[in-house]
Amino acid sequence: MFPIYEQGKGKGIGYNSQSFSERFDAICHEHLRQKRARAFAFIFYDFGDQKFRQVLKNQGVFAELDRLSGSDLSVFYLHSARRQTVDRFNAEFLKRLGVADDVRRPCVVFFRVKDKNIEDVAVAQLDSADLIHGFRELYGVIERYIKENLHKPPGEAMKNLRWFKGGTMFMSIEAFRALLKSALEKLL
Repeated sequence: MFPIYEQGKGKGIGYNSQSFSERFDAICHEHLRQKRARAFAFIFYDFGDQKFRQVLKNQGVFAELDRLSGSDLSVFYLHSARRQTVDRFNAEFLKRLGVADDVRRPCVVFFRVKDKNIEDVAVAQLDSADLIHGFRELYGVIERYIKENLHKPPGEAMKNLRWFKGGTMFMSIEAFRALLKSALEKLL
């Protein structure tokens, strides 16, 4: 689990939004090379959903999800105290990933990186927002992705769960990096 902070250097684990945007491709390749991840995910949520925000803020939830994702999955999420920042970030990236019309928040967007390309973009909807049920659902979605999808070839993953495949199945990492930088510059 890697929070992306709106400003500053964060508190320990995580990235500030500017360094994340500038180094997105390097971060993914570092995680792959160092065997810290085989795939990646973003958690998108509605700023006004206080219950789901509490799920992501909870130290126990963070620790459990971090242990679960381990060296299989690097999970990123925006940590911001401003509604406008979260709303813009969500709208921009869901749209550009080709899934904005197909999903509602909260959701998890999974993807893989191969060479300099982003592949296999998929979205899992989340329904429960309170701390206990929201954690269990988020944990279950990530666990199922790791168990059922990381060992499958691209295009054969995401079966038998509320998965919505994104229209963008292939995107260069440079294009995604430029997208991140552009959106984050708009936020600042």
